[in-house]
Amino acid sequence: MGVGIGSISKELMLACRQLGQVVSQTLAALVASTVVNPDTGGFWVERTLDEGEARAVVESAASQLVQNEEPSIACLRLQAAYEAAFADHEQTTERAKGDAKVAEDSTVSHIANFTATFNEDFDRLTALYKMIYRLLLLKCTGPEVASKVPTDPTVEREVAAALESVFPRVGLRSFVALTGPEKIAQLQELAGIVLGIRLFNQHQGKGGAGLPPAEQPSDRLEALALLELVQKEAEEVGDVCQAYADVIVAVGKYSKREGTWNTLPSEAELERARSDLLYNRQYLCYLLNLQEDLAGGIDRLGHDEKQLGEELTDLDALVGGRVSVPKEQVYPRFDALARGYQSAWREKQALRVRTKLHSVLSDLRKQYHPELPQSAKELLERVAQDRDKFLADEEDLDEHTDLETRSVDGTFGVVRLTVENCPDFLQLPLDFQGFCIHTLVTQSRLLVPGNPAIGVMKYLGRHCVFANERACLDFFAEPDKYFAGVREVCYQHPELIHLLRLHEDFPRSSLQGIVKVLASSPVVMQADAGTETPLHFEESKIDKNYEWNEWRLRTEALHMADIRKKTTSATQTALSHLKRESETQVYLPKEVATNTNVERGTNPPRWSKYYVGLRGEPQKMQVAEIKLDFDVPSESRK
Repeated sequence: MGVGIGSISKELMLACRQLGQVVSQTLAALVASTVVNPDTGGFWVERTLDEGEARAVVESAASQLVQNEEPSIACLRLQAAYEAAFADHEQTTERAKGDAKVAEDSTVSHIANFTATFNEDFDRLTALYKMIYRLLLLKCTGPEVASKVPTDPTVEREVAAALESVFPRVGLRSFVALTGPEKIAQLQELAGIVLGIRLFNQHQGKGGAGLPPAEQPSDRLEALALLELVQKEAEEVGDVCQAYADVIVAVGKYSKREGTWNTLPSEAELERARSDLLYNRQYLCYLLNLQEDLAGGIDRLGHDEKQLGEELTDLDALVGGRVSVPKEQVYPRFDALARGYQSAWREKQALRVRTKLHSVLSDLRKQYHPELPQSAKELLERVAQDRDKFLADEEDLDEHTDLETRSVDGTFGVVRLTVENCPDFLQLPLDFQGFCIHTLVTQSRLLVPGNPAIGVMKYLGRHCVFANERACLDFFAEPDKYFAGVREVCYQHPELIHLLRLHEDFPRSSLQGIVKVLASSPVVMQADAGTETPLHFEESKIDKNYEWNEWRLRTEALHMADIRKKTTSATQTALSHLKRESETQVYLPKEVATNTNVERGTNPPRWSKYYVGLRGEPQKMQVAEIKLDFDVPSESRK
């Protein structure tokens, strides 16, 4: 089993991190998939790799990624960052839509499959009405379906009031009698009407809690400002690309002239100019895509906002201050209002995504901004003086006639399509992004746009345009040579694969395929991490009654089982605490005391016995009794 691009990109990211270079997973996978095998001349990933070959790919790709100032690496970084950002936004949107669809489908399925067993099934009909209310909370609390039911009491009250007004509980029995598809259609219409009612209430300032404002011209103004900025930047980058192309062509023209030209760029500067031209072409393609998306989005947003304003105006005129309005007239208006609001919101979200993509391009432009060398600028000044003499097309009229003749018979396998012989000429999809593959192959990857006015050459299902008639004649003679030459140039400069949209020719090195693979199976990065743990853990939940002894637990269980068989009886006694409380009130006797001047007392005499003859000489024991009278004064006792 071979090593996949996910594992290779992971190892490459770790290798670059050790070298002090942080790269994204998409860039690592793109560079690894475009490493050339010196033995075959193709990419390593075109066949299954073992561990040794994968290690060689990682080492070669790491050495390329460290070179930040190389135009080819900068172009690959531009492609990887932009496409990854676009894919992230798409995945986030799809994930949110998927979660919302799961919540909606489960509720709709439960409602559509509901059947009542008998006419008086009040509880089941109540549950059905609650499910319909839940569905409206998912679909009518915002411009998009929510994945969770909101808990805002104000929103809940508004949705409940609109539901009761449009679809009262009395209509449940007729709703239950419908088929499943009819129920789903009714629910969709009900959701649109309820959302339209909330939008109209928001317009009148009487509700619409939680809904983004329907009329918010600031978003459109910001998009217009961004479109103007992108158009200006596209014009500047287009002029830069033209300057690079003029310099490359002029070097070839001036180098063939007699004499010397001291300010011609060196071969190294010329080679770098060709690579920088590819970078600027790719940057210009992204700007033109953003410009087209912004222009279309702004037009659609303006149309939706205009339609939204007209619907609100018509509803103001229709409803006004009336207490009741025929539902046949107002309900379609509410539904149309909701659809226009949702369409405008989607366009606003798309414009916000384009704003983020433009910020990605701006950040990348700050990191790498190539400029022409001074010698090239001086050459451009000379070219401006005699452009007609050195840069004009030198094709003969006879060759033009030959082109017309060859394109008609089609004996060379190439068909020339023009406005005269192709009714769908303006809708033809141009391959290679409309660039001339003749100059790309013959002039060392010089990338210039083709001229559709000469005609579109169809060969092997591909539509190609060329810069001049001479290039068309050469392609007529050997079309396979130029297709093979494009493939060889892409092996040497892999940034052309995405720039020319050659994803089908290089499926394993396609940036779109790499993004899909990484999105479906993201690589989990590992990193060294540490954490501190306490010496003695303090348990927050301690069971004081925990018993580990199994026999004691068994004894306790038997005791509890025995208690369950006992009966409890009670008897009322005089000392029982269940006896009724009784209280009495008594008068305590008064305290009586007398006070005299004489204090007297008596102290009886005390008799003490003493035993004589217990120790000493043997003699008879005698008992002597002594009377002690403490009342007699001490002087008289003496």
